[in-house]
Amino acid sequence: MLSQAAQMLERFISVAVNTKYPDAPPSEDEFIAEANALRAAFPIPDEEFAQVVKNLKAALVITMDVGVYISNKNSDHQSWLPGRRAEIDFYYWNRFKRYLEDVKGWNTRVTANLETVSNDIVDLFGDPQSSKQWQRRGLILGDVQSGKTVNYTAICNKAADTGYKVIIVLAGTMENLRMQTQKRLDKEFAGRLSKDLLRLKGKQEVKNVFDGVGKIDSTKRISAFTSVLYDFNTSILNSNDLTLKNIKEPALFVVKKNKSVLRNLESWLCSNNADNSGKIDLPLLLIDDEADNASVNTRKEEEDPTAINAAIRSILNRFYQATYLGITATPFANIFINPETEDDMVGDDLFPRDFIYVLSPPTNYIGANAMFGEEAKYDKSIMKIDSEEIECFFPFKHKKDLPVDDLPPSLFEAMGYFLLTNAVRDIRGDIKDHRSMLINVSRFTDVQVKIRENIIVWLEQVKSDVRNYAAWDEEQALQIHSLNVLKQIWDKHRLEDIAGVSWRTLQMEYLHKAISPIEVRAVNQKTGAASLNYDAHEENGLRVIAVGGNSLSRGLTLEGLCTSYFYRNSQMYDTLLQMARWFGYRPNYSDLFKVWMSADVIDWYGYITAAANELKDEISRMNKHNLTPRDFGLKVRQDPNSLIVTARNKMRTATQVSRPISVTGKLLETPRLKSKPDVLAANERAFKLFVASLDSAGSRRDVEQNGLMWSGIHKDLIVELLYSFETHPWHMSFQGKALAEYIEKNPGFVEWDVFIPFGSDSVEFELEGANGVITLKREKRYVEEANGMIKVMGTKVRVGSGGCTKAGLTSDQIKAAEDSFRQLHPDRKNVPDSAYLIGDRKPLLMLHVLKSTQNEDEPANPKIPDTLYAIGLGLPGNGEIEAANYVVNMVEVSNWMDIDDDEDDDDVI
Repeated sequence: MLSQAAQMLERFISVAVNTKYPDAPPSEDEFIAEANALRAAFPIPDEEFAQVVKNLKAALVITMDVGVYISNKNSDHQSWLPGRRAEIDFYYWNRFKRYLEDVKGWNTRVTANLETVSNDIVDLFGDPQSSKQWQRRGLILGDVQSGKTVNYTAICNKAADTGYKVIIVLAGTMENLRMQTQKRLDKEFAGRLSKDLLRLKGKQEVKNVFDGVGKIDSTKRISAFTSVLYDFNTSILNSNDLTLKNIKEPALFVVKKNKSVLRNLESWLCSNNADNSGKIDLPLLLIDDEADNASVNTRKEEEDPTAINAAIRSILNRFYQATYLGITATPFANIFINPETEDDMVGDDLFPRDFIYVLSPPTNYIGANAMFGEEAKYDKSIMKIDSEEIECFFPFKHKKDLPVDDLPPSLFEAMGYFLLTNAVRDIRGDIKDHRSMLINVSRFTDVQVKIRENIIVWLEQVKSDVRNYAAWDEEQALQIHSLNVLKQIWDKHRLEDIAGVSWRTLQMEYLHKAISPIEVRAVNQKTGAASLNYDAHEENGLRVIAVGGNSLSRGLTLEGLCTSYFYRNSQMYDTLLQMARWFGYRPNYSDLFKVWMSADVIDWYGYITAAANELKDEISRMNKHNLTPRDFGLKVRQDPNSLIVTARNKMRTATQVSRPISVTGKLLETPRLKSKPDVLAANERAFKLFVASLDSAGSRRDVEQNGLMWSGIHKDLIVELLYSFETHPWHMSFQGKALAEYIEKNPGFVEWDVFIPFGSDSVEFELEGANGVITLKREKRYVEEANGMIKVMGTKVRVGSGGCTKAGLTSDQIKAAEDSFRQLHPDRKNVPDSAYLIGDRKPLLMLHVLKSTQNEDEPANPKIPDTLYAIGLGLPGNGEIEAANYVVNMVEVSNWMDIDDDEDDDDVI
């Protein structure tokens, strides 16, 4: 940790550089000149100065683009903020901006773009100075842990400046998350510590303790109606004679999404603040943070989304002027997917009918694209867990009474790695920074407690061994089991190269001090927010191994998260994305953080990332064509990947799900197959019969891609293959029967191109053709089988390689498709397969002949054939939605769903 003098110097240099170079960062020489000029006033050692320079350089190069939005151009809403900007005193925004730049060290280019984004969004709100009644509904779509909170904090500050008088923030369903949000808004919006403000009268003296932005300027004050200690509480407000009528500045409420809390809030609002019509004449901004996280499947009456959403609507309708702003990290949001029909979706009073804004994260954000995208910078930070190993300890669908007598070897490795990274961060001088490790392998509180107990025993033994033997000579010390294991982990992960010190130095000088403060804590509804009380450890930093389930998965921020161990067999997009607490910012340790997870989940994250990117890309296209939130909602509802979320929402009812699904303009494949021998044999027969007919049904043509292409194949043959080829029901986005029916009835798609891509297998493979043997090279794929499902792995739940839809296109057509895509998305380097499914090409059928490879360290699975047959379907589209009728049999897929997966830990104790 830097000394106080070094911290002051860092702040002074930051302010000086931001002031002198507001529009473009200084050159290296200019920056060093500024730093050296100010250093004279702060005599600090060279090592500290070097760290100050390093920190500031990292902050200076960060940039953030503005986002993109679509809005309802048919509404009577008028832009109002630009015209009134000159007359508004942006007191709250300006002090927040100063706080970000002077205290948090943000560069002025990032705060300038944050200002632009917040201006754009607030301008989409209703005008609080208007004399008319209005109701506005909008949605912000961001990324997990990307800084959505700082965006809505900026929006709160701007809203307060422009005239909004009541600001309600719904902060998830759990108290620990509500407290975290309250603390953040206390510091960055209200400027006072709320824990000392609201108490039952007479219990304790009310104190004004300024914090965060309040230390910069406390001339104006936001009125706190909730606190860190108390959610909305009518008794406390009444005992302090607090009403909206007797305050001048905006009122802030930070409340849980809980039916009783919201109904009590509405009741108090009406009885204390409403006029004779039962309405309140004050502009309201209601921000629904994590708008998608009230579980559709919860058994808890207090968290029933139908009741919660009804309570939210009721509060909004109590105000003559109200803006509702939902915030979500997934485009597969329930507001789009859960309604039974399109009319129900648009008719929902919380539907973002007025605008949808997609945020762009700063360049130092490490998110899904950085870890699982096509050009992932941090893919080496992912460590694979052997599924068979961990299934021996924490089987899928285990119960709450699961005995935990030992832990998986990979978990011991991950924990050992966390201990070592603490020492490395100490070496780097980050001694007072928080450090966290996340362990999420079970949703049951009872199981989590047993895991914690096992970890405590292990950790105390390691601490004891290090305390007693780390000072020994290296050779002697490595005779001790704990130290020997840590040394193996050190070597395996090449930490000497990263840390810049030898094992001997680390062992003798740093290890004991680094690991002694580490604690193991359970994080669930029982333990509450106190289990991760980072604020109580500001002086020295909290070092913690956090063991939890869903409480770790819903918006909770783990400070200094360096190591994560995640094994949850969920394939629900929104659930998996929310569980990814390792997304975020890793200042000064981006080279250290690691995530342990299974190969299957790694594949799913890759698939989810691509699916979410495609939907976000749609916002850019829709913006260009002046389309509306209704159009986007329909696009999400009819995306093939929405079916998983739909199925999850219906799984308690076990009813059949029938929905029109858009199948044009995207590649649909079969990476999940049934492992029943008779099903695989039938698929092989259908595949080979189809191949045998190609030479007589169409004509071969030369293509630039490596493989064989036939053109002029009539759709009847395609339909017959699709009817005959059976896939696993869990891969819902490919339904052969629905696709066959759609193609059969569609007057287009008469003539097809059929392509067999060649792979890298060294052995030639033969198929029978109408004019003799067809020789090809099989595509090598790693394949696993479990519980009746064959899974093509390592390809992000794909079969073909990226860009395979180029097949049959000329180089000019490929270039035109890529140019068209990049024109809309200039920041995207990789072009998705859907970009090549352009409107004027023939529909494409891909025939994949796969050479199965298995784990060489384990006996071969006899259920996996040496050669697998899979297909891919590419129907060209021009942006118009054309839908096939997909049906999901919930009884058939129920064995592949963790039905309680979205339940709170409290419900499964």
